[in-house]
Amino acid sequence: MELDNAVEQGNRLKRLIEHEDLIILSANDRQGLKKAMDRKRKYVQKLKKLEVEEMEKEGKNVFISGSLDNEDEKAYKIAKAICGKLIDNGFNIVTGFGKGIGYYVAGASIQKLESINENIEDRLIMRPFADDMSPKEIKQYRNKLIANTKFTIVMYGQVIDNNGNKVAANGVLEEVRVSEEQNNYIIPIGSTGYAAEKVAIDVKNNITSYPYLENYIDNLCVKSDPNAIAKLVLHIITDIKNNVVSQQN
Repeated sequence: MELDNAVEQGNRLKRLIEHEDLIILSANDRQGLKKAMDRKRKYVQKLKKLEVEEMEKEGKNVFISGSLDNEDEKAYKIAKAICGKLIDNGFNIVTGFGKGIGYYVAGASIQKLESINENIEDRLIMRPFADDMSPKEIKQYRNKLIANTKFTIVMYGQVIDNNGNKVAANGVLEEVRVSEEQNNYIIPIGSTGYAAEKVAIDVKNNITSYPYLENYIDNLCVKSDPNAIAKLVLHIITDIKNNVVSQQN
């Protein structure tokens, strides 16, 4: 697949850059240092070019991951605000139709697209999971679902365990893991709790791995107004896209 090639190319370039960094740190002669720095510069330029190409191809597609066991008006309002804001700004919505949240995301997106006379099939991708899928089929399906997207928004991610407790949904956490494998930018709305909060805490504890969220993660964990959350999410995505493009120039 083209996606697999792009992801592998990016990961290979990152490994090469890390290797050259080690050589630079241990170089004991000027000529060897210069060669390593030249190689690193070449790899960095290739990586930036690849990131811009991928952003141009996939940067309009936003995957929304989440689940919720019970109906929740606040969750619907958040989903509606986010989808409306993204669609208004030219982004497309992708959902695996997770329980509760997937319904909110799809319904809000369809309502918005119809109100502006946009073709639903062009702007909204819905891929529900079948109940009888094997673990292997679910894994393959998730990979395909998240393919060709560049951003993963995480909201809620709640299920009921065998003891009747509301807990973080492993399926949502797995979608975050797959998203990271495919080099997506992760945007967890920690204020919604459950898996989203768990991901947000992990981001805060490892912020150097998520530099694009350094100025935003605290707000993602506390903002509760649907319109404020939607505005923040759009700002983060726009900021990331602008930074990727500007680094190439």
